[in-house]
Amino acid sequence: MSDQINNTNDSESKSKHILKRAAKIIGIILLAILALVILVGIIPVSKDGLSSSPDPAASYDEAVHRFDAILAEEKGIVNDAADSQLMTHGEQTERVYVLVHGWTNSPRQFQELGDLLYERGSNVLIHRIPQHGLKSNSVGELKNVEIEDLSAYADETIDIAAGLGEEVHVIGLSVGGEIASWVAQNRDDVERVMVVSPMFGMGHLPSFVDTFLTNLFLRLPNINILDPGEPVRDHVYRGESSRGVAEALRFGETVFTQAETSGPAAGQIIVVTNGNDTTVDNRHTQELADTWENSGVVIIRYEFPKSLGFPHNSIDVSEPETDTDVVYNKILELLGE
Repeated sequence: MSDQINNTNDSESKSKHILKRAAKIIGIILLAILALVILVGIIPVSKDGLSSSPDPAASYDEAVHRFDAILAEEKGIVNDAADSQLMTHGEQTERVYVLVHGWTNSPRQFQELGDLLYERGSNVLIHRIPQHGLKSNSVGELKNVEIEDLSAYADETIDIAAGLGEEVHVIGLSVGGEIASWVAQNRDDVERVMVVSPMFGMGHLPSFVDTFLTNLFLRLPNINILDPGEPVRDHVYRGESSRGVAEALRFGETVFTQAETSGPAAGQIIVVTNGNDTTVDNRHTQELADTWENSGVVIIRYEFPKSLGFPHNSIDVSEPETDTDVVYNKILELLGE
C-alpha cells in the first residue's frame, strides 16, 4: 500500500515538474515574441520625401486621351460603381477641380460635390487611388499599395488636370487629404489645395504609438480588420487593411519630412478639420499647417464644430451621420464658389 502511495506521489511530482518546465518554456517563448514585436515596432522605416516627376499634358485633347487610357485600364477590373470620373465641358475651363477620395472609398464619394463644381463651370477630375474599387470588393487589396504608388498617382492626376483647366485646384479627404498635401508640397503648377481631415495620425493616439504601429504593421503579414457594423456599399471596401493603413501613414510622414526642409509649392492652401473626428488626429494636421505657415505661406483654416457630430467621412452622401448640405456649402464658401 505504501509503495502504491509513493508511486502516486512520484507521478504527481513528475507531472508538476513537467508542467512547470512547460510553463517556463512557454513563458520564454512569449517573452521572445514580445521582444521581437517591440524590436520590429521601434526600428524606423524610411520616411524620406518622395520627389515629384511632373509631365503635364500640353493640351485639353492630350489630357482627355490620358484619362481615356486610365478608363481602358480600369475596364474589367474595377467595380462599375467605383471607376474614375471626368466631368468635362468639352474644352479647357478657367478652373479644373481634382477631387481625391478617401482610403477604402472610391471616386463615387465625391460625385455630388463634383456635380456642384461642374455646374459652376469647372471641369472636374476624380481619379481612383490605386488598388481601390476593385471587383473583388476586398479591403485586402490595399495591402498592395506602396507609397511610391501614391506619389506616382498624384503626379499622374495633376499632369492630366494641367490640360483640363487654366488653374488646377485640388481637394482631398482623409488619405486623399494626405495626397493633396503632397501635391501642395511638390507641385508648383497647382493654384490651390484644400485638405479635408487628412490622416496623419490615427484617432487621438500619442505620436509614438502611431509610429510604433506603423513600423510594426509594415513588417507583419497583412491583417484584414473587418467591421460588421459598417454599411454595405458597392463603392466602398468594408473594414481596413493593417498594412494598407500603415503604408498610408508612412506616406503622410514623407510629407512632414519635406515640409521640415522646404515650403509648399502650391499657391494657396486651405486646411479643413472636423472637431468631432475620432478617426484621425487633428493635432498632426495643425502641426503641418503651422510648419507651412512658418515657411511664409498663408494658410486658411476652418474646423467644423464638434457639436455638429459629423463623422470622419463627412463628404459621402451615403454616410448616414453627415449633413452634406452643410459640408458642401462651407467647402464652396471657402473656395469662393
